[in-house]
Amino acid sequence: MLARTLLAGVLAALALNASAQGSKPSPAPAAQQPSLIFSSQSVRYRCDGDAEIELAYLNLSNGTTFAALHHNHRTLMLQGRKATTGVRFFALDEKLRLSWYTQGMKGELSAIATDPNVQDQILMSNCFAQPAQR
Repeated sequence: MLARTLLAGVLAALALNASAQGSKPSPAPAAQQPSLIFSSQSVRYRCDGDAEIELAYLNLSNGTTFAALHHNHRTLMLQGRKATTGVRFFALDEKLRLSWYTQGMKGELSAIATDPNVQDQILMSNCFAQPAQR
């Protein structure tokens, strides 16, 4: 249920982000318009201190990735960028200054420092993906 809600949030954020940037797709004949294919997955992580976090990932066929993260009673929308290893997701709302880094089955949530000489503050560490519940 949460995954469906988070996925709907990601799709809504995509629509808002596109409209905020003023990008309007040019109309194309239906036969020529490419279809956007996506896959989604919801993953629950258990972190240090028995904290839990759940993310819904959305991978678009054009290579763009998004995640919806529920943290501190809020759902945050993030966009992924490839890192040297893994993927680092950044909050779409830059004022939040949050990032989620994932490599394989492990993740970490950080508050991005405003001063480039100061390290980011780790909010949740050693987060490991949990087996899906059926």
